[in-house]
Amino acid sequence: MTALKLRLEAADVTRWALVAGYLLVLALNLPGHLSVDPVLSLYEGRFHERITWGPPFHAWVLGVFDALLAGTSLYVVATSLMLFGGWMWLVRMSGRVSWFAVAAAIAVVLTPNVLVYQGIVWKDVFFANTATLGFICLIGASRAWAEGRRPLIALGGAALLFAMASLVRQNGLVAWLPAAAVIAWALRDKGWRTAASWAGGWLVLVALIAQTLSVSAIPGESDNKAISRGVRIVQHYDLAGAIAHDPTLPLSHIDAANPKADDILRARAGQRWSPDRVDWLGADPVVGRTLWKLPDETVRAEWLDLIREHPGTYLQVRLADFQWVFATPIIDRCLPVHVGVTGPPERMAALKLAERRDPRDDQLYNYTTWFLDTPVMSHVAYGLLALMVAGALLVRRRPEDIPVIALQVAALGFTASFLVISIACDYRYLYFLDVAALTGLLYLSLDPTGWRRSARSA
Repeated sequence: MTALKLRLEAADVTRWALVAGYLLVLALNLPGHLSVDPVLSLYEGRFHERITWGPPFHAWVLGVFDALLAGTSLYVVATSLMLFGGWMWLVRMSGRVSWFAVAAAIAVVLTPNVLVYQGIVWKDVFFANTATLGFICLIGASRAWAEGRRPLIALGGAALLFAMASLVRQNGLVAWLPAAAVIAWALRDKGWRTAASWAGGWLVLVALIAQTLSVSAIPGESDNKAISRGVRIVQHYDLAGAIAHDPTLPLSHIDAANPKADDILRARAGQRWSPDRVDWLGADPVVGRTLWKLPDETVRAEWLDLIREHPGTYLQVRLADFQWVFATPIIDRCLPVHVGVTGPPERMAALKLAERRDPRDDQLYNYTTWFLDTPVMSHVAYGLLALMVAGALLVRRRPEDIPVIALQVAALGFTASFLVISIACDYRYLYFLDVAALTGLLYLSLDPTGWRRSARSA
């Protein structure tokens, strides 16, 4: 009688751990969690009516999935599959998988950043998943080039993913250059002309896809209006913060255009400004009306004068804003998580959605609170982890390591962009940094001793 022997490989167990994690995310979170923003986006996507100034492409994506199956269940299934599918692809591409990877996969899945966040219908989650999978596609491309093959499918997939990512987060454009650098590095042995041609051609392809998707999915001039409104809000926030830091700050352009507005802003805007979010300005209807009644050119000129003539004050304001979004000193004020469904009653009624906060949602929220004020829910910790991952891989420098280094660089660059554009400290804004660092940790755990073999080979 032949005895059956079951031999478990670390790669198989890691894959099954990720499959189980994906199914657990769906079981705990479907049909998804919606705050006000995704409810309004879903409304726009279903009824093709522009009512917000947020990224219209995300509304279009929600509308596509909603047309196939009403609601957000299919959207959550698809978007979370991008991340988990990318991680499973990492395992498949790895030549060797250690048992450390099993522990890392389980730990990563059990963080609220994955277990709960992957069920929240936020554009920040969509951006993080698409950008991360884009860099994983570039790992496949790097491996193909190293083996003498042309990775056209992997490059095309990466181009599509980066195009979509930049349409839901405009500052996601910072990820394009590290991605193009991966392509140039992979072809460096072919000469700089060939490397530059491939990298430049790929960037053109990403731009063309983004433009095509934008024209197809976004109605008329709404995207330009959204961008201009967003810039105007940043300008309001910076000017109010500057007044708060220096009550004697001259507002010559505003005073010339509307002396009464100058008096109102000097008396009230500085008191309403807070580095944790811009919403406090709008809470004062007088300040809000005064700011929005000023001509665009007046506000722009005043803001540019602030940067040119009072750079110290401007930097103080921006550093205070950035500290809140990056370090979240009081994380409870930064919307660390959202569970259930809530939104404007009239939009909810049109969508046939009901308010939801059931016992399962309460359990997920309670689970997340265990990790608040710990490194698990700290962008600073993930920033340090991203630096450590990039440093370790720079020592090893296998062909497939370069895209993971670029992923960490892109996430850190994306984070740094909020030094200029931050208007609120919501934890989700820097979710890409968390996902990139966790992906880097998982990737390193697949073969944590590989750098030694690479050094000996060199």
